[in-house]
Amino acid sequence: IDIAMQAGRAYKKVLETPEKAKEIREVVNAPMNCGLYYQYNAKYLNEPILLNERIDTKIFSKMFNTKERNDVYWEYDKLLSGGVYDALRSAELKAQCDFNASQYKE
Repeated sequence: IDIAMQAGRAYKKVLETPEKAKEIREVVNAPMNCGLYYQYNAKYLNEPILLNERIDTKIFSKMFNTKERNDVYWEYDKLLSGGVYDALRSAELKAQCDFNASQYKE
């Protein structure tokens, strides 16, 4: 639920300010990174795997479910086109969660 809520807040920024794509890109990518940590990487750092599928894509499909909203997303995406962006290391993915992840320890 926490990752889904984070994704919803991030995608809301895209809908409200797509023209700020480069400024909000990290916020928009954070839920995906957080989810990837809890789906794949946590086990390598002796933490529980909490997800068996990507949550952010389900929220994405609900947030951009109309032509108007989809067009706004593609405006945001186009503004990022041609950029070079770093990928995060496994240990850095957890820091992308904007909630208190310690509550999920076994």
